[in-house]
Amino acid sequence: MMKNRTWAKSLVGFFKSIKVKLICYLILMTTLPILIVSSTAYNRGKRALNEKVVEKLTSIADLKKAQLSNWLQERMVDIGVLSTNKSLEVSFSNLLYLRKAFHTIDRMKESEIGEVYYKRLSEYLGKLKEKLIYCDEIAILDVENGETVISTMESNIGVIDGDYKYYLDVLVNNGIPLKDVHYSGYTKRIGMTLFGIMKRTDPITMEETEIINGIVLIRVNTNDAIGALLQDWPGSGETGETLLARRDGDRLLFLNNTRHLTDAALKMSIPVKTIVPESFMLDDEEEGIIKALDYRGLEVLSAFRYIPQLKWGLIVKQDTSEAFQPIMELKDQVITLAIVSVFVIVVIVFILAHGITQPILQLVQGANAIGKGNLGHRIPINSEDEVGILASEFNKMAEKLEESYAGLEQKIRERTAQLRESEGKYRESINLANDAIFTLDADSAQIVDSNKKAEELSGYLKDELRQKKIWDIVPEYDREKTRQLWMVINQTGSGMLDNVDYQHADGRLTPTSISGSAIEYGKRKTIQWICRDITERKRMELQLIQAERLAAVGELAAGVAHEVNNPLGGLQNFVKMMKKEPGNISQNLEFLGLMSEGLKRIEVIVKQLMAFSRPYSTHMSSHSLNEIVENSLRFVDHRIKELGIRLEKILSPDLPEIYGDQDNISQVIINIIVNALDSMQNGGGLIIKTGYCDFQPSSIQVAISDTGSGIPEEILNKIFNPFFTTKEMGSGLGLAISKRIVDDHNGNIVVKSNPGEGTTFYVCLPVRKVTVLT
Repeated sequence: MMKNRTWAKSLVGFFKSIKVKLICYLILMTTLPILIVSSTAYNRGKRALNEKVVEKLTSIADLKKAQLSNWLQERMVDIGVLSTNKSLEVSFSNLLYLRKAFHTIDRMKESEIGEVYYKRLSEYLGKLKEKLIYCDEIAILDVENGETVISTMESNIGVIDGDYKYYLDVLVNNGIPLKDVHYSGYTKRIGMTLFGIMKRTDPITMEETEIINGIVLIRVNTNDAIGALLQDWPGSGETGETLLARRDGDRLLFLNNTRHLTDAALKMSIPVKTIVPESFMLDDEEEGIIKALDYRGLEVLSAFRYIPQLKWGLIVKQDTSEAFQPIMELKDQVITLAIVSVFVIVVIVFILAHGITQPILQLVQGANAIGKGNLGHRIPINSEDEVGILASEFNKMAEKLEESYAGLEQKIRERTAQLRESEGKYRESINLANDAIFTLDADSAQIVDSNKKAEELSGYLKDELRQKKIWDIVPEYDREKTRQLWMVINQTGSGMLDNVDYQHADGRLTPTSISGSAIEYGKRKTIQWICRDITERKRMELQLIQAERLAAVGELAAGVAHEVNNPLGGLQNFVKMMKKEPGNISQNLEFLGLMSEGLKRIEVIVKQLMAFSRPYSTHMSSHSLNEIVENSLRFVDHRIKELGIRLEKILSPDLPEIYGDQDNISQVIINIIVNALDSMQNGGGLIIKTGYCDFQPSSIQVAISDTGSGIPEEILNKIFNPFFTTKEMGSGLGLAISKRIVDDHNGNIVVKSNPGEGTTFYVCLPVRKVTVLT
């Protein structure tokens, strides 16, 4: 490793040498024109050769398109001549007449006259096939059922051609009488089928009628017929070839065998965009030449043309390595010439540079001596040129440096003392601050410094704090918020966070408010993290809550008087009426039932009042909020099903546990769900969702949403008041008790409602351990 570093330093020093720089400049000035001329000549030659290659391939593509179009036109003429041949029409008309008379072809051939006609027509078709050397088969079908009446292939006679209706439909609609390239089950080869109509012709007058009695077919072997036509072109070399393709969606299906794959026709297809533009064969004018990858994955120069009559694509291609071989040869020649020229120039430049830089090296050695502190060193002056003048001025500068050095040392000592005094005052002010102050490394959040208050807050000494990150002295439930604040300060430069607990080494928790800011000093970035103890503020907030509870007790007294007096008044009236008519048994029984209901009403009010105003027992422990929600739903599941309510549960996994009384929190959730069900008597939706609380820090929440009638805005702030209710048989204490339970857990209830749309209750509960007031 040390050897590598030494070598790297030597290399850097070598390139800092003026001799090396002079050599580089001279080489650059002399070789740059040569390189420019060579590059220009190469680019011009390359452009000319490239244009020649493109022009050649383009011309071949145009030629092949014209040859293929002419070949197709000739085949159209062949089928046209064949279908209008009078002799053929007369012979087929007679043969077809005999076939129908004998019902089958075999019976017809067994007859004497049928054998004569059949043999004569077969010989005639055979001679025609010999003239059409591209032809695999000539056959004539019965137009009524597609039966092959006569064919140059004996095995196909009597076979029903399944495409005869397609042939007839194309001919009747004046379409192109050709079936595109396909695998023929009749010839067992790949080819095209040309077809024409045969009209009934009078054997005596040779006059043609308009009655169609047959379809004449010419089956062409495309590989033999047009294979040589496509692949034979000058300059094809070892990789040039022509592809005939048909577009099938986003792929090109090969219609002919390729030069490199002898069995590719109708079996191989490639994506369109790999070898031609995606719009090829979709736009009649989309023709050109591009570089692309062919089916072998090799780069090729591809010229493409479109034959719209049959929707064929013609691609003439050649590997770029072969097509541009002359360009590569030109490139090698230019590079060889440039290398030889540069080598000769470098040798000459080295000789010149040595003679120029030798005097300058003496100046460098003198500067190094003075730089090491030898201010008495002087450079000998051996010439009167520019180098000699530079040496004289250098000696004068050394004399002045020697004179001023003594005074400079004294000033440095004085300034250093001032800086140390200023740093001491700053550290003392930080140490005496009433807030805990940490200095953090901005990249890692590692504590690098702290004051005395920080040691008191954490219970750790300064050296111990340096081994920790800032969130290591924060309880688990507040660490994520602390990390988020650190990230915000790094991004924005400052940030604040309230209500974060710091954990003393002995386990004690101190609530704090945090403010932080990024500080950059030179190339180092730190964060000043200030924590203020808010224990006293928390105590004042708790006193305020107790005062609010005392005010609620006054409201309870008025509510109790009203709620209890009403049923008591009813009881007194019933007693008076029973005294007046003691013998009216049926009436007295009815009154007794009503009196019992009134007493039960008073009992319910008193029990709920006791639950609200008196201490209740709690069993505090850690619980999963999701499990409490699931258990609570079991108590109301039957009613949800009875009302036909759609229930949707969205319970967030991996939530921290809460510390509280499971039964009391379950009572809160059940109270809210029951109120929601009461507002959806005609059905609706109920959504229960858990997650982190948006209204209270260090808390998680359960949100209960319904699609009921909603709560009017004018009574929304009264729903937690004791004895306030909108139900006929409600006591008005359910939500009041629920709020008390949540308050005693240091939580919060938030309500959002839109009349006519529904209501959402958010029950927020702290995740840290709190003291429950009873």
